[in-house]
Amino acid sequence: MTNETDSFVQEVDESLRQDRVLQFFKRNGVWVLGALIAIVVGIGIWQGWRWYTINTAREHSDQYLAAQQLLVAGNLDAANTEFERLRDEGPQHFRAMARMEHAAVLQAQGDLEAALAEFDAAAEQARDPVMRETAQLRAAYIAAETQDLAAMQTRLQPLIEGEGRVSYLARELLAIEAWEGGDLDLARQNLESLALAFDAPEAVRQRAQVALAVVGPAPGSSSTEGAAAPAPSEGETK
Repeated sequence: MTNETDSFVQEVDESLRQDRVLQFFKRNGVWVLGALIAIVVGIGIWQGWRWYTINTAREHSDQYLAAQQLLVAGNLDAANTEFERLRDEGPQHFRAMARMEHAAVLQAQGDLEAALAEFDAAAEQARDPVMRETAQLRAAYIAAETQDLAAMQTRLQPLIEGEGRVSYLARELLAIEAWEGGDLDLARQNLESLALAFDAPEAVRQRAQVALAVVGPAPGSSSTEGAAAPAPSEGETK
């Protein structure tokens, strides 16, 4: 008797649940169907956009490599045309890379003013910090030929205050420019910093040590005083 009662109760509960489900879909079926369609359409749009993005990136990668091959082959005019086109097309990171390559071509062609402007623009455009700092440093190498020491220091200071390999290269460039500009104190300060920077690239440290030997110690330092006042000879002490 108990089993029959339990079975009857289960059948009633099942029937009630089915009735509730049917009533829910009668009242909200249009909205549920619309939501399902929206989900399906959204998935389709996402997959389509993903395919388009991947396909576009692949196409621009091929075009970028083709332009680089023109550059390697020495066809500067054709490479210049291609990189100038690619800097304004495609995914953002490819545009920034193409702009840097375009700047390099302009530099190779001797148009330093245009190359400097392109490297500066690439630094503004780049989102990746390494790419941005690389563009800034390459711009600084060009600016070293056209700008004074004060302008160079302003350019290089943000890179020097950064971290990583670029900061050491920027400090080295500032030291060289200060040396050539006659500011030996600034040159010596940066060279000493590089020579003592144990995390700097070994080649940079070695160049700094060689340059320090040429620049010499600061006036009035202990080494200079020792050189100016040699020890008395044996005859003089007697």
